[in-house]
Amino acid sequence: MNTTIIVFDFDKTLSYSDTLFGFFSSASKKNITYPFKVFIYVFTMVLAKFKVLSNTELKRVGIALFLKGMSQSQLKVEALNYSKKIKLNTLYKEFDFLSKDTIYIVSASFIDYLRPLFPSNVRVLGSQLMFQEETVVGLKENCFKAKKVDALSKEGVEVIDVTYTDSYSDVSLAAISKKTIIVNGDKMHECENTSAFNAYFNKKQ
Repeated sequence: MNTTIIVFDFDKTLSYSDTLFGFFSSASKKNITYPFKVFIYVFTMVLAKFKVLSNTELKRVGIALFLKGMSQSQLKVEALNYSKKIKLNTLYKEFDFLSKDTIYIVSASFIDYLRPLFPSNVRVLGSQLMFQEETVVGLKENCFKAKKVDALSKEGVEVIDVTYTDSYSDVSLAAISKKTIIVNGDKMHECENTSAFNAYFNKKQ
């Protein structure tokens, strides 16, 4: 029997804020170099905001500053601890993730701290860290923009019934979705097609 395929972005779709910097900060050692690392990362965030650096480059900088050299076992502990600190919104709290629908979380955030937030029936796809000899060495995959469609395609998903997102960066998901619901805090706006999605974000088709 075919089931309804539902796809969720995570940051600001199921949470109230972006979670990446929070994870870097939470997982990092708080030694004398920590304030300098934060300064460098915030400056890099500004460069990324003005498109001087890409989202992938921003992640690589964050990993190099805060996670590189961390053991896989320690990362697992830090990720679990951080997942408990994330402020999850009403949609997350009220949606039935144990339903018979086929549910995917497809996020640019790291799988490591997303996986603990969902029951085992929910497929969690996201950015992945690269390990060498069980320590963090860099970024393996940045699940961002069109890469989300690629990740779903590898799972055999070519058409989505409903997508939940907060961002125009997920227009590639909207393009293969029968319906897209835009999340803004605890408010939601339904778009029946890509044109409506574009219009909501005031983008030219």
